[in-house]
Amino acid sequence: MPLDFDERIKKLETLLIERPHAVRKLSGVPFIIFTYPPDDELKVIEEIEVFIEKLEYKDKKVASLDARDLIFSILEEKDIVDSVIEVEKDDIDELGSGLKSVLFEGVGKDTGALPGLILSKMESADIAVLHHLGILYPFSSLSVLFSNLENKVDKPLVAFYPAKKEGKTLEFLNKSKGSYYRAKVI
Repeated sequence: MPLDFDERIKKLETLLIERPHAVRKLSGVPFIIFTYPPDDELKVIEEIEVFIEKLEYKDKKVASLDARDLIFSILEEKDIVDSVIEVEKDDIDELGSGLKSVLFEGVGKDTGALPGLILSKMESADIAVLHHLGILYPFSSLSVLFSNLENKVDKPLVAFYPAKKEGKTLEFLNKSKGSYYRAKVI
């Protein structure tokens, strides 16, 4: 991994171990986005495991949240995995709107299936680490997910995000530009 990565991961570790209370004060929400080049996905996954082990060694209870597992568990629960695969073959745009509906739309004060599942997995943890977020493309983004979690999360949520930071924007998977202005980006 490049030196920049090592320096940033150390900064993140220090923040979460020594000053976790400061995370909520960063921007009013306890979200941290750790960006990395999408081409480094396999290397970064190994580093995430080491990162989580370091936090646990320092007596932090960590919820490791694999976005792929979360999404597929929702699709399996709704018994629509085969349908999703068929739609993906035929019409990627239809798939995007359908998945967005299934995963994010709630009723009333409900947060939607994906944010709700994340919240339930975070309940007994001190820190949540969300990874494998490339699965969100092309139907959603981290900003949509964070918007659904805003004002519902009271502990640090770190998202390892395959994106490049350019000024105040994030280029997700070298394809889609956007931002989430309230999260701290490391």
